[in-house]
Amino acid sequence: MGTAYASAAIAAVLWGTSFLLTRVAMTQMGPLAVAALRWWITSMVLLIVVSASGDARCSLRRAWHSEWPLFLALGIIGEGVAYVFQNLALVYATTIDVGLIMNAYPVLSAVLGVWVLKEQMTLRAAAGLVVGLLGVTFITLGGVWTNEVETLARVLGNVLALFATLAGAFYIVAGKRLVLVYGPLPVTALAGLIGALAMTPLAVAEGITLHRTAEVWGALFGLAIGCGAAAYLLWWYAARQLPISQAGVFLYLTPVVSTLLGILVLGEPLTIATAAGAGLVLGGMTLAQV
Repeated sequence: MGTAYASAAIAAVLWGTSFLLTRVAMTQMGPLAVAALRWWITSMVLLIVVSASGDARCSLRRAWHSEWPLFLALGIIGEGVAYVFQNLALVYATTIDVGLIMNAYPVLSAVLGVWVLKEQMTLRAAAGLVVGLLGVTFITLGGVWTNEVETLARVLGNVLALFATLAGAFYIVAGKRLVLVYGPLPVTALAGLIGALAMTPLAVAEGITLHRTAEVWGALFGLAIGCGAAAYLLWWYAARQLPISQAGVFLYLTPVVSTLLGILVLGEPLTIATAAGAGLVLGGMTLAQV
């Protein structure tokens, strides 16, 4: 169990860097281009790894032959819709807005896990989810309480963030069923390729060029390799061994990490609300580890 908890935590931390890296990439590229390119890089890297393993190649072919409708939905909704809408939300809404709405990620995933996968949710796991949600809410609302950010909600961005959260929860639950049968590597590679293909026409329509600075390419490769390939493989390793209600509580680390990066990299102040929220998140994670 300890390895599974560590894998879920590391995946959530890697995802926590994605907001900063996405903003860096979006200084020179549009949100649709960033979403498409990161998943092209991720899927190509994973397909190279798959090609080196006979078992993985067989699993990928078997998965596509047997489950292609679900894989299409997984790639188009769980990666295409989720990441396009998340990036667009960061254009139209503040990071505070997007972070607050996406706090529902672990709860939605846990509820869908119980409903769709018939997983059991213990009372301690449910309490951990609630405590963690309260902690992240402290963090995301901290700037509003101290008048550090604009309080006017950007309705369009908030709606996009909500749809991104729903799409992401679908990916976690539907993907787990596939991972249990075919393994994390083929599932992540195939879904990533489908998502990249689905996003490409939108990126082309937006306008895409590969002539960008090394900093932007570094951010894209960070998103693709760290927040993409590595994070998802670690997450699926944990999700195969844990109910989503337990693994999902670690997703509360994602906004905590993004907030800390804002403090350390962007020079944002550390508020009492942020410190209190981080403590609640750690407490919620501890509760859920049963």
